[in-house]
Formats: sequence, structure tokens, C-alpha cells
Amino acid sequence: MAKDQQGLTLAGAKASAEAFDRAVADYYALSGDPVGVLKQALARDPAFALGGVAIAGLFMIGGFRSDHPEVTNAIAAAEGAVARASARENLHLDAVKAWAESRVADALLAWEAVLTDWPTDALALRFGQDGYYFLGQSLAMRDSVARVLPAWDRDNPLTSFVLGAYAFGLEETGELGRAEDVGREALARNPRDAWAVHALAHVMETANRQEEGIAFLKGSRPDWSPAHFMAGHNGWHLALYLIEQGRTGEVLADYDRFAAPRLADDMTLDRVDAASLLWRLELAGVDVGDRWEPVARAWMAHVDDHVLAFNDLHCALAAARSKNPADVERLRRSLDEFGCHGVGHNRRVTAEVGRALIDGALAFGDNDYRRAIEAILPVRYEAFRIGGSHAQRDIVNQTLIAAAERSGQWSLARALLAERVAVRPTPRTKAQHEKAARRAAQ
Repeated sequence: MAKDQQGLTLAGAKASAEAFDRAVADYYALSGDPVGVLKQALARDPAFALGGVAIAGLFMIGGFRSDHPEVTNAIAAAEGAVARASARENLHLDAVKAWAESRVADALLAWEAVLTDWPTDALALRFGQDGYYFLGQSLAMRDSVARVLPAWDRDNPLTSFVLGAYAFGLEETGELGRAEDVGREALARNPRDAWAVHALAHVMETANRQEEGIAFLKGSRPDWSPAHFMAGHNGWHLALYLIEQGRTGEVLADYDRFAAPRLADDMTLDRVDAASLLWRLELAGVDVGDRWEPVARAWMAHVDDHVLAFNDLHCALAAARSKNPADVERLRRSLDEFGCHGVGHNRRVTAEVGRALIDGALAFGDNDYRRAIEAILPVRYEAFRIGGSHAQRDIVNQTLIAAAERSGQWSLARALLAERVAVRPTPRTKAQHEKAARRAAQ
């Protein structure tokens, strides 16, 4: 049998193993065309079981529904070859099939079983990282890498990316100092590691180091911009710093230059970032003009996907700002249908947390700020369950604060902003808190 770069056996020809290594390297680097590479190899070599597994997983992580032909065909190809594959490859197939059935926890258990016996299985490690990110499980994201890191040779070309993943897990669990050290070690090994850049961007965002964050992302842009799957999102992080400093003209210019054109690629993360950024700009008092309509059209093409409540929340932001009032009703009907007939993890999270956040966003979009507060306030500490990062989910708290201000509930606004100043003592937040305190005292 062939072996991959890590020395692990792989069903199929030697050329398939080489293609697998290229695809995994692209996946870690968030560049290239890993699916295309795998498809070509699988077409030449039907015995390439991990080819079908990896294709299915990459499509689903990219936001495709499990009943999409790209996913079902890839799983079928893997099932046709897995009888000649290893126990490890069979566990991989079990994982993607569980994911396809919305049994995300079972998928992650299968990938962790792979990593227990084969800690340098790069595909299992990266799929696990993405899975935990979708579940908002920061501790698992951190610990999954910590468990295998001693097995990774420091000269392995993927080790820098493994360190970058560990840095992000450390940041999401509040270990900012260690996260920065590990992230900078990753970049010292590989300055083009866009995920390590991303981890450090999170560190500086969480630590309120806006000026440093702006300089860091602008200075390293030539290194991370070729990572096309991540370039838009690192640009989104730059925008967060600029918004906090009131430099919204720069944000709009960057949005028009970098973010808006990416909508044509129909990538989930680009739609998420575009909706999030425009919403945050409006919360900051910026008129974004007619920029919402292309975002709404891009999201409404996926209104029935319901892959992740986090995605549906951002679809709701776009629907709330659409020129077509039918978009909101269409989203609500689709969510009602999913609530009645959907299955699995995301259906449960949507019912228990996601729908309230979505209803709050839609109420806010309809200027019904009291209803927005009633929807969001009871579940905001459960918002991690919809997935994403702390920085991404901060849009929930920002919307809640704005709703309190706009509905004249100044005591609530003062309380929420006092909480925010304690962790984000920026001039902008302090000014907001002082204003709310004055209004509450009147």
C-alpha cells in the first residue's frame, strides 16, 4: 500500500498518496484547490478511499448540505473502496458519514479515535479542528492539538500549521500569552501561515491592541493574501480594528475592493463576513448605501441549507436588510420547516438557541428593539453553541447593546456597557458607557 507524507498507509496508488499530500497541504494553507486535486486522483484511482472521504468532508465543512450530489457521490466512492482500506481509513469514513447525518459529536469521536492511535493523521486533526469550531467548543479545539503535538516532528512541513491551530485554540480559551507565543513561532517557521496570522489577529482583538493589530495585518498582507480561503476573513479582522477606531471610511473602501467581489465565489465564510461587517458598520452609525442587496441575494440562494445556526444568523442579517420584504418571511418559513422536520445537532441548537438569536436580529432589522432584547437577552450566554469564534459571536452583544440604546432602555444599556468596558476598555466603549450612564441618570 502507498503511504502519505506522515508515513501512514493509504489505500490506492502511490500517485494518489502524492495527490493526498498536496490536497492536505492546501487545506492547511487554505490555498490551492484541494478538492480539485483529490477529484482528479480519485478519477484515476477508484481504490483511493481517503480521496472520497476527504472530498465529502471538505464540501460539508465548506457549507454544503449533506444531500448535495458532491457529498453523496464522494461518500459512495469511499464506500466502494473502503473494503480494501485500513482500519484508520474506515474510521475516517465513519466520521464523514456521521457528519452527513448531522451526528457531529459522533464524527468528532471517530476523528479523535484516529488521532489517539495515529496522532500525525493530518486530515483527522484538521477536520476535528473545524468540527469543534462549528460547535463552539473552544476547550476541545485547544486540547485536540495539545494531545498530538508531541508526536509532530518540528521539521515536518505541516508542523507550522499545527502550531497555528494550537495558537487559535489557546486564544479562544483565554490563554492570550501562550497563544501569541505559539502563533509567532508558527509564523517564524512559515510567514505565509494564514491561520497563524488569524490566531494572532484574534489575540490582538481580544487584548484591545487595535493599533498593533492594524499594523500587523497591513504589514503581513502580502503573506496572507494568497491564502484565498482565508484572505477575506483576515481582512474582516482588520476591519474590526478600524471600526473600533472610527476609521469607517477605510473599512468601506476595503469592503468594496476586497469583500464585495468575493461574493461571486459563493463561499460561506465570505457571505458570513460580508453580512457581519455591514451590520457592524450600521451599528456604528455608518450608512452602507446599497451594499446590502448583493449580500442578501447571495444568502437567499442558501436560505434552505440550515447547515449551521451560525450561518442562518448571518442569513437573517442579510434578509433583514434586503429590499425584498419577502426574504424575511421566506427565511422564517424555512426555519419553521426545519424545526418541524430537521434532524440532528443543528436542528437542536437552532431550536434551543439559534432561532431566538435569529428572531432577535430580524426584530432589530424591523426597528422593534424591545422585541429584539426579549429574544436575545435570555440566550446570549448560550450563543457559543451556534459555533464560530468569540470575535464573530460578539455581534450578538453589540446588537443587544444597540437595541437597548435605541429603545431608550438606558439602564440596561449602561449595565451592558459596564460589562463591556470591563473586558474592552477602548475609548469608543468608554464613551458609549458614559453616554448611557448620563441618560440613565436623567
